Amino acid sequence: MSDHTANASAVTKWKAFAYVLLVLLGVVSALLVIVHVKSTGKGVVTVVYTADDPAAGKFNTGDVIDATDPAADLAPRLGYRYKLFIEDESEDRTSGIAKIGGRVTFVPGARRGQTILADVTRVRERVVDANLIRVLSTTAMPAAPAKPAFEPRPGDPAAHVVAGAEMDVMIAEDSTKNPGREGIARVQGLIVVVDGAAEVGRRLNVRITDRRERIAFAEPTGKPAGTGPLAGSSQPVARVFKPREDDPAAHVIVGAELDVTITEESAQNPGVDGVARVAGLVVFVQGVPNIGEAVNVRVTRRQPRAANAVPTGKPVGSRPAPRPGEIIRRAFDTGGPKSSHAAIVAGMELDLEILERSDKFPDREGIAKVDGLVIFVEGGTNVGQTVRARITSRRETVAFAEVIPNP
Repeated sequence: MSDHTANASAVTKWKAFAYVLLVLLGVVSALLVIVHVKSTGKGVVTVVYTADDPAAGKFNTGDVIDATDPAADLAPRLGYRYKLFIEDESEDRTSGIAKIGGRVTFVPGARRGQTILADVTRVRERVVDANLIRVLSTTAMPAAPAKPAFEPRPGDPAAHVVAGAEMDVMIAEDSTKNPGREGIARVQGLIVVVDGAAEVGRRLNVRITDRRERIAFAEPTGKPAGTGPLAGSSQPVARVFKPREDDPAAHVIVGAELDVTITEESAQNPGVDGVARVAGLVVFVQGVPNIGEAVNVRVTRRQPRAANAVPTGKPVGSRPAPRPGEIIRRAFDTGGPKSSHAAIVAGMELDLEILERSDKFPDREGIAKVDGLVIFVEGGTNVGQTVRARITSRRETVAFAEVIPNP
């Protein structure tokens, strides 16, 4: 009797265990089914729009949108590519002007009469910016209607800078938009872009070809520049960088000549310009891209962390390369009381008359004077001869120069 009861109890326990196991298996199976359904339920749905479907305009398909029809009802959209016709140019002549649905669109580098492809990079309230991708064609355009001659406002300190006027200017910096081809001068604060004159520190005679309110354009006349103070300039005509006393590259200033070795190609103009280093200072050398080439250069521009230079054409070793930290020339500070020759700074070019030979180097050096400033001219030994010279160093009461070919 007791054995029968024990057996019945054992069977009941096994049945309960089986029921629990079945329930667990059911729950696990249900979970697996749910997971499977969720994982397989993410299907890819492809929606095909035809060209005439209104909804197709919401997506950038990469197609070129023709905006050459001025009457086309288009809205400029960021990232889209358009076919444009350049109908005008910006005031500073650096960008072409087209229209997308009547909205003015600036395209840097495009020129009047071109049909181009351009990508919209910025959409503003009234204007659009775009990048030039490719020029498709160029159409000969009739001359643009002449704009009314600029009339300076009363009290304009640069009122004399008008189309046709000729004057001397000093190139203060290289153009950032057309480096190596244009130089920037300033006359009474007015920016003057000089075509074909990019050498910083050069003084030359120019003719104003166009004048706007805040900018003017000019070209060299070919006439010799004067030697007196620049007319209409109340500020120094060129900013001379003055290094600190502890600057290891203090000798690298405008007008200085030294030997450098190209260590790498220029990232901005590979195959054209090279990069050298002098006491840690980066020096961009125009026209010398060959790594390892040693060249004698003249510094044309100096900034705190970089300088620009051009080859002198002289063989390496013509002048001893300065030791790091050696100051071979100091920038003359024209910030003090103004004198009639305050404009004469390192890098300036001017015509000088040789008055006498140097007592110290009579076979190599002559002496000229500008408003009482004594200038020792290397290579100018013929008394009475007028030579073109470049200032290489300036002190308070004396300056040094070298004869250069006439431009």
